[in-house]
Amino acid sequence: MTEHVDAEASITLDLPPDRTESTGTCPNCGAPVGSSSACADCGFQLSAADSVPLWEQERWILWARADRSWFDSVEPEGLSFPERSQSRRIPLLGDQVRIGRRSTKKGIEPDIDLSGALEDIGVSHQHAVLMRQPAGDWALVDEDSTNGTFVNDGTDPLPAQVRIPLHDGDEIHVGAWTTLTVEREEVLDRADRDDEAPSRDTRALARGRTSFSIDLLGPLEVTVAGNRASAGAPQQRAVLALLALRIGASVSATELEWAIWGDEEPTTAGKALQGYIMALRRLVPAGSIETTTGGYRLVGPREAIDVFRFERRCARGRELLKSGHPGAAVAELGRALDLWRGDPLPDLAGGPLGAIETPRLFEMRSNAQEDLFEGRLQLGDHQDVVADLTLAVENEPLRERRWGQLMLALHRSGRQVESLRRFQQLSEIFGDEYGIEPSAELVALDRSIALGDPELRWAPQP
Repeated sequence: MTEHVDAEASITLDLPPDRTESTGTCPNCGAPVGSSSACADCGFQLSAADSVPLWEQERWILWARADRSWFDSVEPEGLSFPERSQSRRIPLLGDQVRIGRRSTKKGIEPDIDLSGALEDIGVSHQHAVLMRQPAGDWALVDEDSTNGTFVNDGTDPLPAQVRIPLHDGDEIHVGAWTTLTVEREEVLDRADRDDEAPSRDTRALARGRTSFSIDLLGPLEVTVAGNRASAGAPQQRAVLALLALRIGASVSATELEWAIWGDEEPTTAGKALQGYIMALRRLVPAGSIETTTGGYRLVGPREAIDVFRFERRCARGRELLKSGHPGAAVAELGRALDLWRGDPLPDLAGGPLGAIETPRLFEMRSNAQEDLFEGRLQLGDHQDVVADLTLAVENEPLRERRWGQLMLALHRSGRQVESLRRFQQLSEIFGDEYGIEPSAELVALDRSIALGDPELRWAPQP
């Protein structure tokens, strides 16, 4: 039978609102938004310039059609192929797209609803879910459907609750005659954007000045108008590092001198500081270092400092994780951790300020790593994350959260004995070296793993 597009055909496909057709909706998840700067549903930062919906970076489309060849291969007893076939183009938006049939009695509202006059009764109410991955592509998870989910020419149904990566052009077969084809579309008419561009609300501060950036998460690096610049001697770099950490605020000469020399401040400290400021003013754009009452101030957008980009992305990733968007969370947290190039603030490491700021940044990085692991576990990446978690617990063996994540990842990967041994290893470290017991949460997790608690099995979040 010849396939054609029919606007009146009765496969109903419920789609999230498209940002091109609606106003007042979140471009990341389609939920209505008010006057706040962030979406209440997904945490998407509506006012930040680098908060780009994943489908603006890489757009994926799903084509749904009644497929005669699939119907013939299934040969469903007592069913006839629809008299009229059709295809329907569906943009894949958000982090999860659920496939199934609507059920008002059970309160099931799938995003792709294969019901209506052309209902494919071979499709379960909760059949499968498409999950966006951190790189922007998609994976498919069968939700223990009645008649199974098949990909391409595979003759065996996909195992339930297992994440199957999809590629451009893959075909998903469900029910008696439905085929869903995933396609990657090239995004047109979108200018390349600088990943590190300052946000809209801070760009005005630097208007009229040449752009600069200062990176502190590793050896200090200064970039002015796109060119790398030398920040000079170690003490001069320490002055710039402190001004960058306090960008937009006045830093007293006393605090600057204390950060450089601590209690061993020389008698010539004041004159030396003035010399460092003069040299730095020749380094950064004119007017970027101002003299204030008793001190100095670096003027520019906070986005010019990698520490603040890191903090903002960590916070956004955590909010996305809490609001049930692990794919977007993993992508955002990965971008945050990619900013690290080594130990932070090396020019302040020997001073009293470095003793305060450096541990704080390391703690934030460890938390971000654990949030990233949590997102990967929610995405069903438990087998691949085991190696990274193993290294993480070796690097920081006193952080219980990552031990629990490793135990859960091993258990979900079918390695229950290894999971239980990890708890024993943790107990020995805590007991032998510190005389304490693991937390009640880890004890409960160990007990649940030993008993094979079905609640520990992975499934896509609703």
